[in-house]
Amino acid sequence: KGLNRHSDAEWSAMLDNRNTDECDYDTFDYMDRVGTTLFCGVIKAYAEGREEFQEDFNDFSPSGFWARTLPKNKNEALFIAQLLCDGGINKCNLSCAGLTENLLKDIYNYIGLASVGEIDEFLANENEGEAENLES
Repeated sequence: KGLNRHSDAEWSAMLDNRNTDECDYDTFDYMDRVGTTLFCGVIKAYAEGREEFQEDFNDFSPSGFWARTLPKNKNEALFIAQLLCDGGINKCNLSCAGLTENLLKDIYNYIGLASVGEIDEFLANENEGEAENLES
């Protein structure tokens, strides 16, 4: 809510006309922790409507702030543009699934997320327990 300061048309025109050779990075896959933190800070400042950054945030020229700051990868750039445009990703038919397959690959086992196998095992145990309760 409140992120739709610029229209789909503005974002789309900038993404279609930007020089991707000037992008700060190719894909989220290659961002380190510091780069990710800084990028999230940009999104936060945009969401808060921080006055000191308005000149940059309103620069939708083909070589402007957003043209350089968004990744060269078009699906990733569309994902962020749509997120900032209306807080959703449905208009571009994008989903988080497979968007950046390697984004969490290196840290997945260390951040407390259950693996697919662990979830399957948990659900199987739950279903087995429910079946036993129904029999009783």
